Amino acid sequence: MSNTQVHGGDLDIISRKYSIPKEEIVNYSGNVNPLGLPETVKAAIAENLDAICDYPDVSYLKLRQSIAAYTGAAAESILVGNGSTELISTYIKTLAPKNSIIVSPAYSEYQREIELTGGKIELFPLLEEENFVLNLERLKRKINDDTDLVVLCNPNNPTGSYVTADRLRNLLDCLKEHNAYLMVDETYIEFASEISKVSAMPLTHEYNNLFIIRGTSKFFACPGLRLGYSACTDSGLREKAADFKDPWSVNSYAELAGCVMFTDTDFIKHTRELITSERGRIKNELSKISQIKLYDTQSNFFLFKLLTDKITAGEIFEKLIAKKLLVRDCSSFPFLDGHYIRFCILMPEQNDILIKEIKNILEK
Repeated sequence: MSNTQVHGGDLDIISRKYSIPKEEIVNYSGNVNPLGLPETVKAAIAENLDAICDYPDVSYLKLRQSIAAYTGAAAESILVGNGSTELISTYIKTLAPKNSIIVSPAYSEYQREIELTGGKIELFPLLEEENFVLNLERLKRKINDDTDLVVLCNPNNPTGSYVTADRLRNLLDCLKEHNAYLMVDETYIEFASEISKVSAMPLTHEYNNLFIIRGTSKFFACPGLRLGYSACTDSGLREKAADFKDPWSVNSYAELAGCVMFTDTDFIKHTRELITSERGRIKNELSKISQIKLYDTQSNFFLFKLLTDKITAGEIFEKLIAKKLLVRDCSSFPFLDGHYIRFCILMPEQNDILIKEIKNILEK
């Protein structure tokens, strides 16, 4: 397996390939909150270990109410799942779209799931010359009566670019005219500086051709817990999606954690302050390097383009992993190539190490 095929969570594969103990790798590729799992969640699980002895509430009422209070969505519109990936798969299987548009580059799972249902896909490119910002009018011209679904990650992975809620409203109106749905993956929305201007969650109260997918793996630093949730006010679609899901796909610990993490305002505030501060500092430092172009981001990661042909993203990956630093070579993403690298924001001292190594590699 080449490094371009390795996902941020595949530390075991990297560990085996490069003979580096997993715990010694500093992972700038996983996009996970460097603060780790909230202490309130650790305490809740430790104090309720016997929760695993009982089945979770099959309706997950308390968990859905907790998510509703956190997001502002209606509790009845929420469906929970075994990570956001299960919900992406479930909704796509439910819709079985024949003609989809995926705003790209993007997470490969969208395309995989649509292809598994036999649907056709058009990848709509975010253009480098537009700094990977969505050109809404150009996208709308691609939508017609054959379109079933548009898929958008907001903020986008791997570019970090985003679309405001006002512009999403415009897109939803266009899709409604063609009886098409919009799926918005908001995995990284909680890292945005102004969530209220970016998140589509309030629009679920107005539009029934919208469903939003979120996870807890990144912001709440618990990818192994597998807790995701969605919001959709189309009751027919949501109930059919629920029928596709396994009844207890969210385990008792994940259910318990979800009832705690969304109320941990101190952790949420601390995370946003850390990411916002480091995002500005890293941007300032890396913008000084003439050999790269750094793109604006509203997430907890950066994408940059190499402006030199003297070295490739793959070669930088190899030089960094030799020092036990793992970044993402983005050449496997659609519309990107061997000039692009993505890395996530960690603690200040870890960010300093990566910045120093990038400078050393490029300025030699």
